[in-house]
Amino acid sequence: MLLLVVAGVMTLLAACSGTRTGPPEASASPSPTGPTSTSNPNYIRIVVPPGAVQDGSVNPKMDWVTPFEEQSGCLVELRSADTDADAYKDLTYGIGNSYYDGILASPEVAGQLEQAKAVAPLKTAQVTGYAKVSARLRAAPPEVSGGTTYGLPYLWDSYVTGYNSGQVKPAPQSWTALFSPSSAAAHSGKITVPDAPVTLALAALYLKSAQPALGITDPFELTRTQLAAAEQAVTRVHKDIGTWWNADSAVIGQLGDGQDVLGAVLTHQINEMARAGLPAAGVPALTEASGSGTTVGYLYSWLVSAHAHNPRCAYQFLSWMTSSKIQEQAAASTSAAPVVPAACVGTAAANCAAYRMSSLDTARNIVFEHLPEASCAAGRCTTYDQWQADWKHITTAAGVPQPSPSPSTGG
Repeated sequence: MLLLVVAGVMTLLAACSGTRTGPPEASASPSPTGPTSTSNPNYIRIVVPPGAVQDGSVNPKMDWVTPFEEQSGCLVELRSADTDADAYKDLTYGIGNSYYDGILASPEVAGQLEQAKAVAPLKTAQVTGYAKVSARLRAAPPEVSGGTTYGLPYLWDSYVTGYNSGQVKPAPQSWTALFSPSSAAAHSGKITVPDAPVTLALAALYLKSAQPALGITDPFELTRTQLAAAEQAVTRVHKDIGTWWNADSAVIGQLGDGQDVLGAVLTHQINEMARAGLPAAGVPALTEASGSGTTVGYLYSWLVSAHAHNPRCAYQFLSWMTSSKIQEQAAASTSAAPVVPAACVGTAAANCAAYRMSSLDTARNIVFEHLPEASCAAGRCTTYDQWQADWKHITTAAGVPQPSPSPSTGG
């Protein structure tokens, strides 16, 4: 049973360290459905994570691209970018002469592209159904930066303290279970965390309640002192961490069969294990009215290139991907949550219930992941480069293999 589950789940890429953490993605890369030349005036090229947009190449019955092409007359080529570094390079390669029209980006890549002015402000009036997207998600970072809207939400997820309900009793109640040295020691060698700097933000959430004198509010807007405290919190427990994950299979394979019993994971991974009958659960409950900033939400965003050759077809494609029908299918395919409440029917209904979608707009306990940058509200925050450097210190000390630099993928 477990082998079937692991074979069927979607590859997850870790966010800040050359891989991605975020909504799940299929292991097979999509293949282009359009021509190989931009000479066609109705042709667009879109950069996407592997499998995030199904075009029939993995499963002929799961094709969201061909019907769009037939209906719109626009032809689409999906460019699969395996890492955040690849995605950023693809859209910024030869700025001023880029031939990519848009991108489906992680929070970090979205923030970097906005800073680089490689993406254009979103013309929301040109996105059919924009008003049907959750108001909370439309206003969340990185969709809005500096008061300007750049992103269109696609799918969302949330980090939780996942645990094996058959082995961890009583159930954990907060991030303390992972980052308190005494608690972590009780499960030493059987803890899993993302191999990405987002783990520093999760440690910051722990410190927010464990050390209120630090004054942490947003876990992605940390002063040098606060970031150092988060680094120290992870360092104190790194000897107890057995798995530094960057793929769904690592979480489901380890947590699902009891090799790991506790960890920082994503809700869609818990959903996959629960559906397979595995003893997995997660806390905190999503979209609660109380508990300000107790969990981190993850949002994938559509962005339009500042140098798009065909904005008309790009906006038509974004409108299509925001339709209730495609949102329902995308949520069901990935086990993540749709961004359009009207999509919470049929095959997506169970996901929406697991994510408490109906409570999202009034929830106070979710902080959406965004790019750490010095120009935060406090004006004294640490930069993304500092987060990456601190994360490298942690993983080097823990003996975690360092990722190889990604080759340039621009073309």
